[in-house]
Amino acid sequence: MAISHMEECISEVRMWLSNNQLKLNDDKTDFLMLIPPSTRQKHIQLPVLSVGSSLITPSSKSRNLGVVFDQGMTCHDHISKTVSTGFFYLRSIALAKKYLPAEALATLVHAFVSARIDSCSSILYGLPKYEINRSQKLLNQAARLLTHTGKYDQITPILRKLHWLPVHQRIQFKILTLAHKVVYETSPLYLRLPKHQQSRITRSSSAPLLERKRAKKRSAGDRAFSVAAPSLWNALPVAIRSTGDLHAFQRLIKTILFRNAFS
Repeated sequence: MAISHMEECISEVRMWLSNNQLKLNDDKTDFLMLIPPSTRQKHIQLPVLSVGSSLITPSSKSRNLGVVFDQGMTCHDHISKTVSTGFFYLRSIALAKKYLPAEALATLVHAFVSARIDSCSSILYGLPKYEINRSQKLLNQAARLLTHTGKYDQITPILRKLHWLPVHQRIQFKILTLAHKVVYETSPLYLRLPKHQQSRITRSSSAPLLERKRAKKRSAGDRAFSVAAPSLWNALPVAIRSTGDLHAFQRLIKTILFRNAFS
């Protein structure tokens, strides 16, 4: 049923493109099926998608908006790509750092490394610690390059000095920022989540809560934004949840996350 709907949708897109003197490359179409590990072990026969005159089989991974998705949503390939590209840029920056002032060096590191780590980082929520640590190693190396610190020096004082959040807290920061936009209705419609309806008016009524959902699959379902965002948002103090200004809110949650990371 889902395949037939996809084929109908693609057919309409092809027709629209044709009417506007554009062409869809049928053989370059890529699609991905998200399959639980238990199902992948059964070696089931995967469906084929018909696109024009081409028959497209499901890919093991697919890239969209800079994110590499895989069948199990492990994000292993995405992290590998991020870390590989990040270290490439770090090596290039290291070759030129003696010719750069400190401000220019910091700008390059932020633009090519830390911004890459933060890009779409909310999808990494709930991943095993060993996966998050791979991105953390890249961030640590960027901090060492920026502060001219040796590889055997402890990294915690360096991150604290730079006031950088570890990767785990950066992921939470991204989700909480999106949750703030949801609560104060500045997010896109597809991100909107239901608010918790309080039975009586209290002093905390001005600090909205999000309705918590229970995931059917804890390993994967707890990673969903509709589950993770209410869990993190509702755990914030009332004073922070009631902060309507986004930039002020971000400063407050960064302080809390920074304290949690380095206390």
